[in-house]
Amino acid sequence: MSVAKGQYPGTVDQMGGLIRSMPAAGYPRDWSRALELLLVDPDRGMNLRNEVCHGLVDTPPKHRVALILQSAPYLLNHAHGHRTPAPPAP
Repeated sequence: MSVAKGQYPGTVDQMGGLIRSMPAAGYPRDWSRALELLLVDPDRGMNLRNEVCHGLVDTPPKHRVALILQSAPYLLNHAHGHRTPAPPAP
């Protein structure tokens, strides 16, 4: 976010740009791409952010809600450095 300066308005980074910058912030590239497809890509993905936030759908299907809810704990865990340990080798 940048604040307004003089005659220039402030700006807010769009979600797609934030998601594409995730690898530079230390998130895995595959999760960045998965979230881009899930939330903001209207051509190849589900574009759920726009559909839900702009009222293009009243209630998303259960499987789409599940995908969003599944991604949230992963992102929070990764952001805080907590990862599930790999299972022991047989």
